[in-house]
Amino acid sequence: MTAPTIDATADLEIQVPRGDDGTLQDGIATVLGRSAAVDRTEVVDISGVTPTLNDLRVDASVRLHVHLDDSVEDERAAVRETVADQFGVRAVTAVETDQSA
Repeated sequence: MTAPTIDATADLEIQVPRGDDGTLQDGIATVLGRSAAVDRTEVVDISGVTPTLNDLRVDASVRLHVHLDDSVEDERAAVRETVADQFGVRAVTAVETDQSA
């Protein structure tokens, strides 16, 4: 039996390091891609950017492709926890999911 793969949309506040190559969207994808469970990230919308000393605090809506454990009962809570556990993610305010596999 394979682990379920979930397509999800999440609204979050994330810290993106300054000085990295690429776009702000690339930085968001890099931060979220540190999780082994997150297979793909697409930035849907950026609603705010606040510069801080070492990074940019970004409010964004992202589309994720996430691998979850078979024992997951609440997909939204599992996606929220997976995303929120990443270093640099300050808050996850909304999650919507669709099971794709």
